[in-house]
Amino acid sequence: MLRLAQFVAVVVSAGFSFGGVIGIIYSPDPPARKAVAFALLAVLLALHLRNCVRRTDGRRPRWWPWTLAVQAVLTAAGLVWFANTWYGNTGFLAAAVLLLVRRPWARWTAFSLVLVAQFLSAQTVRSTLSEVLYLVVGQAAFVGVALYGVVRLYDLIVDLRSTQAGLAAAVVARERLTFAEELNARVGGGLERLVGALRRPDLTRDELETSLTTARTALTEVRSVSHAHRESTPARALAGDLTTRVVTVLVVATVLLMIVPHEVRHLLQIRPSGLQLAVFVVALVCFVALYLLACLSDGRHRLWTLAALVALTYAPSLVLGFKLWYVATLLPGAVVVLLRGRARWIGAAAVFAGDTFFHLMLSGLADNALDVAYGIVYLTERAIIVYALWRMARLTAGLREARAELARVEVARERLRFARDLHDLLGYGLSVVVLKAELAFRLLDRDPVAAQRQLSDGLDAARQVLADLGSVAEGRTEISLAEEAASARAVLEAADVEVSWSVSPVPLPRDVDAALATVLREGVTNVIRHSAALHCTLEITVDDRQVRLRLTNDGVAATAPGHEPGSGVGNLTQRLAALDGRLRTGRGPDSFELVAEVPLQPALVGGDADRVDPVPGVQLHDR
Repeated sequence: MLRLAQFVAVVVSAGFSFGGVIGIIYSPDPPARKAVAFALLAVLLALHLRNCVRRTDGRRPRWWPWTLAVQAVLTAAGLVWFANTWYGNTGFLAAAVLLLVRRPWARWTAFSLVLVAQFLSAQTVRSTLSEVLYLVVGQAAFVGVALYGVVRLYDLIVDLRSTQAGLAAAVVARERLTFAEELNARVGGGLERLVGALRRPDLTRDELETSLTTARTALTEVRSVSHAHRESTPARALAGDLTTRVVTVLVVATVLLMIVPHEVRHLLQIRPSGLQLAVFVVALVCFVALYLLACLSDGRHRLWTLAALVALTYAPSLVLGFKLWYVATLLPGAVVVLLRGRARWIGAAAVFAGDTFFHLMLSGLADNALDVAYGIVYLTERAIIVYALWRMARLTAGLREARAELARVEVARERLRFARDLHDLLGYGLSVVVLKAELAFRLLDRDPVAAQRQLSDGLDAARQVLADLGSVAEGRTEISLAEEAASARAVLEAADVEVSWSVSPVPLPRDVDAALATVLREGVTNVIRHSAALHCTLEITVDDRQVRLRLTNDGVAATAPGHEPGSGVGNLTQRLAALDGRLRTGRGPDSFELVAEVPLQPALVGGDADRVDPVPGVQLHDR
């Protein structure tokens, strides 16, 4: 579609230049003067294409201020030397200043100055104000805005493609802020009160019981928030998207400048009766409205719209006559945008041929090959402009929808990430807090020193959970397998679980290390919460093909029929699947086994001495 936009810009520019060629040929100037005019027009077209037809990266051409200045000088020279035939060529300069000058006030000031120059030049060759205004509005302004619209729509497509990731990131950032606010409101306050209570050295039994209730409530809230954010609720749309508005303005301006000045010019030339004036105004307003509907609508009622446009093309001529009302030159463009498939091109060709024949016969120009060629170029040029505006507006709308869908997908992914981290990370930390508080509660009367030690451990765990709140909301959740293994051993032993372990001290890739640390954390949480374990075994083995984590425990009660596993196993399965790993669970009469396996590339085992991450799939012998 970007290449199509460039092609359309070139074709439309060449079509407008052909009108200048016809004007030079029909001018009364001597051959030498015509040759100068042809050369000047060719240079202006080349400058216009260089300045205005965008490259694929969307940047302005090198040395554009100088080429724009040369284009302005040559355009002014043409207005002075060839005022009677040069009026459409000022549109190239008008388009150039709109496309190249970035500051709005400077852009539109320069555009206005171009129109003023055309107005002053036209006064020397046109006897009426209406004809002067037609050259300014219907020629210079129309050419400038049409070319600006076609090229600018190309830029908008590029802009939309380049900002997709930025929009998705903005929506995700807002979702993270929502997560953080909800966590602080539902969990953070309770944890802060818990930390404040556990700091007190003279904590009473009642106060400890209250703190234990607070820890349990915080754990429940974490689970609640985690499940709530698994729901795929629609994301709120970001405000301030002006792209569609800009496209609409460009299409409306181009269509108005293409239709209204031409028809009003006929009205002022003929001086119709009151009835004809009323019919003309109603017909023009209805035709323009339907034409805009054809260009901007989503395709609903398109056949009815086309039928109404055909009726408005010919029916008013019964009252107004063809000299006052002749809009058939615009019908091919409407057929192209309103029909679909093969019917589009068959219908457009039929209307195009019929309109060309009728127009040339009506004007008496059918015997002049040059006029026939100009009529064909004129019809083709208008049809291409209309089709390009419609097609690119549709593409812009489609890209906007795709961008919004991308944002929704990113938000859904962020919600799943948030829920998973909430369950895996904060759930574990709060489980440790609850465990330590329960142990301290049981030890408070018979062994105050041991109870204080458990409270100190619980305080450290609560502080870590508070620190993790911000990390989870912001997506920063890096944990270490070695640290988790040591923490797991301490937590299990504190719960009076005998621990046997065999851990290979081999550095692993960061993503593998973090995934297995999460598996271990979730497994230990389940041992504490869902079993009466007396013995637990942890094994971590690494070879040249894979790393394997195995966690087993006893004290497992029989599960009820139809029991569904919690979200933890699903979270872990997703994490490992992203690394081409797998998770297996097994249950014995009184035991439970959790096994995680992740494949490794030989170059990744043990890490690199230079601490530079290896590139997956690249071996030392690769060239």
